[in-house]
Amino acid sequence: MAAALGAAERASSFKHGEALLDAWHIAQAEALAAQALRENPKSAAALEFDGRVKFYQGKYGDALKALDQALAIDSNDQRRQGWKLLIQQTHDVVKNLKRFESPHFILFADEKKDGILPAYALDTLEKSYAVLGAELGYYPQEKVRVEIAPDAGAFNAISTLSLRDIEETGAVGICKFNKLMIISPRVLSFGYRWVDSLSHEYVHYLIVALSNNKAPIWLHEGMARFFETRWRKPEPPKDAAEDYLTPANQTLLVQALEKNQFVSFKEMEPSLIHLDTPEQVQLAYAEAASAVDFINQSKGKAGIHDLLVALTDHPTPEAIEKVFGLSFADFDARWKSFLKSKGLKEIEGSRVRKLKVKKDQKEDEEVVELQEIQSAVARNRAYLGDQLLSKGRTLAAANEYRRALQGSPHSPIILNKLGRVLIQMNRFDDALPPLQSALAVDPDNPNTYVQLGRVYAAEKKHRESVNALEEALQINPFNPAVFRLLSEGYAELGELEKAKQAKLTLDKLTTVQ
Repeated sequence: MAAALGAAERASSFKHGEALLDAWHIAQAEALAAQALRENPKSAAALEFDGRVKFYQGKYGDALKALDQALAIDSNDQRRQGWKLLIQQTHDVVKNLKRFESPHFILFADEKKDGILPAYALDTLEKSYAVLGAELGYYPQEKVRVEIAPDAGAFNAISTLSLRDIEETGAVGICKFNKLMIISPRVLSFGYRWVDSLSHEYVHYLIVALSNNKAPIWLHEGMARFFETRWRKPEPPKDAAEDYLTPANQTLLVQALEKNQFVSFKEMEPSLIHLDTPEQVQLAYAEAASAVDFINQSKGKAGIHDLLVALTDHPTPEAIEKVFGLSFADFDARWKSFLKSKGLKEIEGSRVRKLKVKKDQKEDEEVVELQEIQSAVARNRAYLGDQLLSKGRTLAAANEYRRALQGSPHSPIILNKLGRVLIQMNRFDDALPPLQSALAVDPDNPNTYVQLGRVYAAEKKHRESVNALEEALQINPFNPAVFRLLSEGYAELGELEKAKQAKLTLDKLTTVQ
């Protein structure tokens, strides 16, 4: 009975307060909690809400105390127990992280394991703050909290996302509880586009604030995907599809158009992680981002901003009609016509890249890569090439990799292996074509950029080398070879301070390892 009364009290008194929290109106929620406690300091519901406010403020210790007080009054409320568990787990993770700050962000990371990340992360976020603020007309006044989880267990504890969410749907970050959270790229085999993911989650943060948390998932995810690379490209390209569509995304869209089999906007609710397959998730991202591209090209940045503002007072169909003068059905039809007009082509050999959490930090990348090769014949030949290379038989290895490509001609893994061995043979001109082919199929493989960095350095193209290596850092910043090559490249370009910093990072990274 007490639990039922507690739930009723919370529903009647704090429904508005929960909406304030979910829309980042933290100061208003704090005032509501303070008033409730003044009126009834022994109210379990008021104490719980006060704890939630403190949790959203990042005051985890104080939040725990408030929840403990609430549970001491009414310990049978399962929802309250759930909040206590989440806050306790978050507190246990974050208490071991170090605080880093920039003008507009507060970031927490494991200094020992992930100490090289904060400088890059905060630089990305500050650029996102400036560029996306200009794009969307909104700049948060309070510093935004960011947490980088040092392992999969910690990520699950603070974000509620599971190992399945990471590996099957690519959910490596989330914007929730008035903060941004990502998993360290160190935890995943070959890393992931972690700095773009930070910017992606920051876009979500802005959308919640601008729409009063009323934006539908398709607009949320579409805008986040569409704008996630803008921090590094302040001036959008003429064809924005070059940014938001990976080869796999483009291929999935072409197939959806041919078969008229889309993931509907309704099916995307309440989250893309609930879709059945990685392919459906990536198709949904591509659809949503192309819809934002359509809005952007039809109405410009004002159209996106006006739609977000309209959503604060109107359901999505009415907001669409208010801004575009179209019914939602007409909007959907015109977006698909826009998509057809882009003339997208399938990228042969492209496929959705599944992420993989490392079993341990000494995981053999060669073994993991071989498992990714779909053709058994090509896999066996690539393995033989690896064995020959380990014995110093570079020419034989190169020939075996070429044979492997006969069975899987677009495999970025085999193309990379061939490029690597050709570099070892000082055949730099011959190494470039397979590496460029690998990049065309999979632009998110950090090893391709490392090999390209080596080729360009050998050819004295130091700017191209540095550009490729900086791209590798955006995916896997834990490869010592990247910083060694960057230190040399910056020195050749006369950028001595950057060369020094790369050398310091290399020393730090090798000491940790």
